[in-house]
Amino acid sequence: MEEIEMEKHRKALDRDVGKLIDKYLRAMEWDIPDVDEERARQMILDEVRREVERIGALH
Repeated sequence: MEEIEMEKHRKALDRDVGKLIDKYLRAMEWDIPDVDEERARQMILDEVRREVERIGALH
């Protein structure tokens, strides 16, 4: 049952995570006009992964 429910929300979750990454990338671009977008995106993704792992360890 949980898999069926998760499938219903997967596209929204994917979209939300993409928007979150874009939000922080825009903030970095505002602060650093010549930012290396690929490197910045990777740094943001790495940080999101660390946070997800931290949250997962709490539960």
